[in-house]
Amino acid sequence: MIKIAVDLTGADRPQEELVSGAVRAASENPELFLYLCGSRSALEGAIDASAPMERIELVDCTQVITNNDDPTEAFKTKKDSALVRGMSLCKSDPEIGGFVSCGPTGAIFVSALMLLGRVVPVSPMLLVELERTDGTPVCIVDCGANVDCRAEKLVDFARMGTAYMKAVGVSEPRVGLLSNGAEDKKGSAVVKQANELLHKSGLRFIGNTEANRALEGEADVIACEGFAGNILLKSIEGSAKAALSELRRLTEGSLSPESEAGKAVAELYAKYDFNTRGGAFLLGTKLPIVKGHGAATSETVYNIVCAAYRLAANGLTEKIKAEFGKQPRQ
Repeated sequence: MIKIAVDLTGADRPQEELVSGAVRAASENPELFLYLCGSRSALEGAIDASAPMERIELVDCTQVITNNDDPTEAFKTKKDSALVRGMSLCKSDPEIGGFVSCGPTGAIFVSALMLLGRVVPVSPMLLVELERTDGTPVCIVDCGANVDCRAEKLVDFARMGTAYMKAVGVSEPRVGLLSNGAEDKKGSAVVKQANELLHKSGLRFIGNTEANRALEGEADVIACEGFAGNILLKSIEGSAKAALSELRRLTEGSLSPESEAGKAVAELYAKYDFNTRGGAFLLGTKLPIVKGHGAATSETVYNIVCAAYRLAANGLTEKIKAEFGKQPRQ
């Protein structure tokens, strides 16, 4: 049995709506046990009678941490929030394999560092998994947690991304370094130094990767500092949203949902609907943490709970330890 703690508060939509996604994940995965953190009265009224309650425990919480709260102050003063209570459960129960939340990123980051600590002596980082044009996964790390970085940190990001990709089934992940050109000599001073370090790292480094190759290139892991990674991610999201909006406008009223073309358009929408598909992974703490979008739906919660379950089942934490133990840090 794998246990996952889920914070159902802090998102734009009410916890009564989001809980159905978590329940669906438990229903479809018989080895999954969930601690659902939120208002007991609200959750009890929203959970369907068919839910596997023998594998669900409600954790009654009276406080909510929002984006308006200072992360450090909220951690200190809102101990009965679903975010802090859920993270505290992760610390006290060794059977819990991951944490899920759609709450504020800053508060999640602070709570994780204060309560869980680091799995290896590196800065925690944000990773996002995307789907390439051929349907295979690619991850970008870091996506915003570490804005200003030394070259050595970029190597850490590459190692973390490598461990993550192994946990999702890629046996020998290829690492690319985000730069403004494919040649080794291209990039900022930090990127050039990181390029040299990555060639000596023992990782499967394939060289620099340009942004326009993120979703169709050979790299399984795209390593970058959080500033560039966040811009890359949001550029992909914004471009996809604009293209899909234009496609919707051009095809409105002309395609039957049952037609092959209509089904293809619906599949395309689902593939690039990042708010529904999932969120970011905070890696580097002692348990994997999945952070959903603030605009999360019940479908989002279903996807991120399943993602946390898979990472725990596939031993992500042990893979991180192994990856960082292979080579001395630069």
